Amino acid sequence: MSMVDNSSGDEREKKGILQCMEYFNLLFVVVSSSVQLYYEKYIFKQLCMDAKHSGEAWIREILDGHRSHCKINFRMSKIVFTSLSRVLETRYNLQNLRHISSREMLGILLYILGTGAKLSQCRERFQRCN
Repeated sequence: MSMVDNSSGDEREKKGILQCMEYFNLLFVVVSSSVQLYYEKYIFKQLCMDAKHSGEAWIREILDGHRSHCKINFRMSKIVFTSLSRVLETRYNLQNLRHISSREMLGILLYILGTGAKLSQCRERFQRCN
């Protein structure tokens, strides 16, 4: 009798161990999938802006180019653009940030207001991510 009871106890113990292993494997799959998704989203980021011209270079090109380019893109002449930029910097303390100049900030604003560009178009034009 005790032999039969002992063998059924061993089987229950084996089933319990197998069940624990299955839970562990399932937990391992869930955790490793979560870690992979986190890594792909927050750590391994591919550069989204890889064009040759930055926004600052594009603004310099507009201001140094033909006078019609400035009117088309910013709806004002070069002289007005540079004067407005100087006034915003001196009187209203518009400052360069670490990654963007005050001229580029002004250029982005005027480009959106003047052309009605969408956010995606501004990202491409000025090579900026949000």
